[in-house]
Amino acid sequence: MKTKSTFLLIVFLSFCILSGAQSTPTEITAEYGPPAEANVWTHYTIPLTAETFNVDEPTFDAVLANVTSFWVRTEMHSGPDTAGLDVVKVGTTYLSNFDASSEGWSSGGDGTMEWFPTGGYEGGYIQIADWATGIWSWLIAPYSWAGDWSSLKGQNIEFWYYTDQPSYSAIVKITTGQIDRLVLNTPEYNTILPDDSVLITLDIMPAPAEDITVSFSTSNPGCITVPDPITVLAGSSTASFYFVAAEGAEVGCESVIDATSTDYLTSRITMRVLDNYGIEEVDLTKAITIFPNPCDGKFTLSNTSGRSIQQMMMYDLSGNAILDLQEGDLSNAEIDVTGQAAGIYFLRIFVDGKVITSKVVIK
Repeated sequence: MKTKSTFLLIVFLSFCILSGAQSTPTEITAEYGPPAEANVWTHYTIPLTAETFNVDEPTFDAVLANVTSFWVRTEMHSGPDTAGLDVVKVGTTYLSNFDASSEGWSSGGDGTMEWFPTGGYEGGYIQIADWATGIWSWLIAPYSWAGDWSSLKGQNIEFWYYTDQPSYSAIVKITTGQIDRLVLNTPEYNTILPDDSVLITLDIMPAPAEDITVSFSTSNPGCITVPDPITVLAGSSTASFYFVAAEGAEVGCESVIDATSTDYLTSRITMRVLDNYGIEEVDLTKAITIFPNPCDGKFTLSNTSGRSIQQMMMYDLSGNAILDLQEGDLSNAEIDVTGQAAGIYFLRIFVDGKVITSKVVIK
């Protein structure tokens, strides 16, 4: 004779089995590749269908209704390899063409991401180098791509891809569980000039419910130095700081830089110290100068390049924005910041779609 406790146990186990059978997986995947040739941009189309992702319709619908992230595994080789991604589309809603920046994409696993303004299928692209440590390398779409993808069902995921080692296929992954991650937004050309610095923005996604500590590491401190750990306050989704070319850094050196925090995916980028951003950018840095420098709080943006200065942003050493001017052509304009404390300030000057950095010292 079955006791009441035995009956309840059977009911409980049956509930667990049924719940497990009907639960939504935290991720679904679909294969692509490998390309027929190495180092050749190849176009891939992956239908957003249950059949393509090898799940039943109810499961597929449940995942699409609450997408938290989209990943592209770029690794197709058991050893070190390099891969690139360009013009990524999901249906008619999401698009990254990487012409101006990495657009909030980040790396996952043991890969190091870089953004390049040219060399992609169409202009700029992102590249990831695999360290071959036994962990898959991924490129992860911006946090803004999360949401309800139900209306995209039956449409396509499309992208252009290349790899230097096309040994086997890779996958794309759609997740429905929460993914906490850090994103180091790569500066233009991934470059710092000798004896200079570059303002970096870090995205924290989602914004933390409590204060968190973010630490930084550099693989080559003789090339690029990074700040001490910073505290990101609860509710803050961004933070700014500077990476600095080390004193005496050799031109052409590079460093892999990590941003880490407990329970967050690490963000990793590669940066270099170069003496120019290309011929055109060197001309701009010579043509646009600050004088007097040091100054007493007033200085002029001298511009002999023949191009317009559309915007100038000024930051203190902590990365706080002090000034943002967007008032027509700022060429040869006098800038008045006499209310600011004495010290070193960084300038980002926007010229016909290009960005140059400079410093001004207030006495």
